[in-house]
Amino acid sequence: MLSDKKLDKIQKILNKDRLSEIDSLDEQHLRFELARAAGAIKAAKDELQANPKYQQLKEDIKHLSEGMKEISKFQGAIIEYVLHLLEEKA
Repeated sequence: MLSDKKLDKIQKILNKDRLSEIDSLDEQHLRFELARAAGAIKAAKDELQANPKYQQLKEDIKHLSEGMKEISKFQGAIIEYVLHLLEEKA
């Protein structure tokens, strides 16, 4: 069952005509609609993954963020250890 918040979000994304169309489908056609929508998402993801420009951008982001990851890991360890020591001394 969808929460009211989730249902509101869906209603903002889909127009009233599309919602009415989906509401009127029988179980077999709902299952077809589900498969069609999932297939469309997979096709879009596959197309994106096959795009060399996207792959290059992913690699660039990975390289650019490596320094931040290392700093976060190192400083995070310091924070955890200091909190541990403060807890022991309390």
